[in-house]
Amino acid sequence: MKEKIINFLFIIICIASLVLGIYMFVFYNAADKTEIVMAYENINDYPVYDGRNVYEYWKETLNEEQQILYEEIKESYLQFKNDFSTQLNEISTKEFQEVYSAILLDHAEIFWLDSYLAPKKITDYNAINTNKKIQLYYSYSLDEAKNVKNRIETKYNEIIEEAKKQDNDFKKIKYVHDKLIEISQYHDYTDEEKDSYQSIVSIFDSGNTVCAGYSYGFKFIMDKLGIKSIATRDIGNEDESKNHIWNMVELYGKWYNLDITWDNKIEKEGRISYNYFLKKNDEFYTDHRMQKGIPTN
Repeated sequence: MKEKIINFLFIIICIASLVLGIYMFVFYNAADKTEIVMAYENINDYPVYDGRNVYEYWKETLNEEQQILYEEIKESYLQFKNDFSTQLNEISTKEFQEVYSAILLDHAEIFWLDSYLAPKKITDYNAINTNKKIQLYYSYSLDEAKNVKNRIETKYNEIIEEAKKQDNDFKKIKYVHDKLIEISQYHDYTDEEKDSYQSIVSIFDSGNTVCAGYSYGFKFIMDKLGIKSIATRDIGNEDESKNHIWNMVELYGKWYNLDITWDNKIEKEGRISYNYFLKKNDEFYTDHRMQKGIPTN
């Protein structure tokens, strides 16, 4: 009798091990075969903007693994994916945040991104890779983003076409600086307005904007003109009202700073200020805080 019970238990254990093995095999392979996020071959397949011809300065400051994640997140947002599974096996929270920040600063045209949900560490420790999936959140749905683009593209296209008529890059940069001030006014936003104010939408839509609208608007147009420009910022202040963002632009092989927000704030009697226009680092960073990794001049 005792021998029968032992044999029965042995059979049960074997069956359980077999079932568990099949379960792990199926789920491991299902996770392992997750589709890699790839750029569309046909740019017309992108529903709003295609992300091409953008100067990706901050991407180049990232390490090789971060650049892989950069492309995955960027393409997922451009394609309006709700989530994706990264190719990476491991990346720290700090490195992940650096990637997300780089995309925000490089890609002013992706005005619909909001935030993400990822584990503190993306690892490959368990067999079915359940912790490699990144959830993405949006400030605009796809249909809303299409409608916003339809509203704002006439205004920014007019600025781009007029800028192209200028004789040289200096005049193009100055024209855009002046025009963004002309079409806008600095205006503090409510919590409900935050999404539009922290992107190109505010400056090209209502004209009521803050520093993010000026900076991303300038970066967006410089990309369209083929002029190298970056957005750079000072964030993380205890008082969030002190967080600020501005631009740098390359002119004739040298980098210069410009802060359209502050030039607009000190505009007097209809005359545009140039106190913060095309300034070198040593004169500009007397009242701005330099972001690590910006170009030298």
